[in-house]
Amino acid sequence: MTSSPSPRTASPRTTRRQVLIKVAGELFNERPFDTVTTEMIGARAGVTGPALYRHFPSKQALLIAVLEDPLNELVANARKTAAEVTDPREALEAMIDYHVGRTLENVPSTLVFLKNEHNVPEGERHRMRRMMRLYAEEWSGLVTRLRPDLSDAQTRVLTHAVFSMINAVPQFNSGLDPDTVATTIRTAAINALLIPADPA
Repeated sequence: MTSSPSPRTASPRTTRRQVLIKVAGELFNERPFDTVTTEMIGARAGVTGPALYRHFPSKQALLIAVLEDPLNELVANARKTAAEVTDPREALEAMIDYHVGRTLENVPSTLVFLKNEHNVPEGERHRMRRMMRLYAEEWSGLVTRLRPDLSDAQTRVLTHAVFSMINAVPQFNSGLDPDTVATTIRTAAINALLIPADPA
């Protein structure tokens, strides 16, 4: 029998809203949306169910925040990195590091989106997909500069394959410590994106 997750407590640098988004993302990834209750979210977050409504007007609004907040952070970081880091390899490695770190801290919003897309209003679904495309374009732009041997289609396929690899990490328990996992995935991502395949 597995023990239930201990309640999360907000550190001085973590807001209650962030804690709710984190634990809701875990629950929406673990269970069907309709079976997750505000009481379950509150219990895991260490707050009462009614307290949740001080931050989000509905469970659906919380789901949208679970999807939107991490995407906003990824896009903002990628744009900032691309603008400030002139060396394309250094910029790409920084984006990989940030993405891997976020994946190890929180269930990736793309996983939650794929499992709960039908519970998101159509307009919000289109907006989320547009954000995902914008984020992928930041990576693809750097890969294009570093891998002129690839076509645009190959670059897009490769970039999305690496996203899938990184985002899959929370799906299984490797038994490794987070630093080892981060280093392993980071190395695999860099090699996949930057090392050309041997010709057949």
